[in-house]
Amino acid sequence: MELLQKNADILDGLMAKPGSTVPTFPIILGYSINEYHKHTGIPAPQIMKDGKKIAEAQIYVAHRFNIPFVITIIDLNVIGEAFGATLTYLPDVIPVHETPAIEDLEGIDKIEPKDPAKDGRMPQVIKAAKVFGQSFSSEGELCFGGCEGPITAAGSVWGVENLMRNMIKNPDLVHKLLEACTDTIIDFCNAQIEAGVQAIGLAEPTASSTCISPQFFKEFAFPYLKKITRKVNSPAFLLHICGESQNLVKLVSKIPNILIFSVDQINLRVAKEVIGKKFLILLGNVSTGIMRRGTPAEVEAAAKECLKEGAPGGKFILSTGCDIAPGTPPENIDMLLRVGKRFGKYG
Repeated sequence: MELLQKNADILDGLMAKPGSTVPTFPIILGYSINEYHKHTGIPAPQIMKDGKKIAEAQIYVAHRFNIPFVITIIDLNVIGEAFGATLTYLPDVIPVHETPAIEDLEGIDKIEPKDPAKDGRMPQVIKAAKVFGQSFSSEGELCFGGCEGPITAAGSVWGVENLMRNMIKNPDLVHKLLEACTDTIIDFCNAQIEAGVQAIGLAEPTASSTCISPQFFKEFAFPYLKKITRKVNSPAFLLHICGESQNLVKLVSKIPNILIFSVDQINLRVAKEVIGKKFLILLGNVSTGIMRRGTPAEVEAAAKECLKEGAPGGKFILSTGCDIAPGTPPENIDMLLRVGKRFGKYG
């Protein structure tokens, strides 16, 4: 809650205070890289390998649409690349994962945590966190650090297919890799907090029920997320799981210090019933497909449906189900924001 004290309007909306409005903003991670590339002509790889430009890209989009939120995470392979995964860098969008760092069982035995101060792009993300702390931390502004969650990071290091197969065949090796990834994430996130961001966001799509069962989430994701939220010096955390996450709500609500659960394929009303009186904020979940290919009228209809299901009683942020895609029409983003402002009022 203390994280939100600086933004009275957001806090009032989350508490469903009469006369307040549902907080509304889309997720703008990799989208910001493409937009800043189009705005400046700077190739995407140069933006992503320069912490100052990473921050400038986020702040550019935030100011363009009057969004009160920025975050350092822009792709889901920062940890994986630090461990040695190879990426293909594209001229105008975020990179594509090509090969994992480890391709055989023997490689897991030699795995060790990485150093955020020197390995991969982690130092540049920390630099972006410092810029946020200096340039996007005024009253009413939320600046987050962040990175992949442990399952998503491990999938980048070992390959998602290898990781999931070995959850069944070699669970001890999976746990060894998750320990190394988790320790790296903890050090990386603490470095971002020290650099000046207000809180931490974790993106964990590979732990969704689209990829692994809720039982495997409980065994392989839950304990490491708990370790992160206990050992990172953040007052609160945002956890994003795109894909199916309906059966994960109760588990997520038990992870210490998770303040915001960013969701995609989920029934908001049912999720809020599961959460009950616990102060866990749902963020979501207008389809990114509608945002990218739909008309403003279709975005309006989808956003109103989210308000209908998620807004009653507060503890809700109207947003997108995931990072909005490059090429999403600006008028669709404007419509999302307009719906929240116009139709998200609490009586």
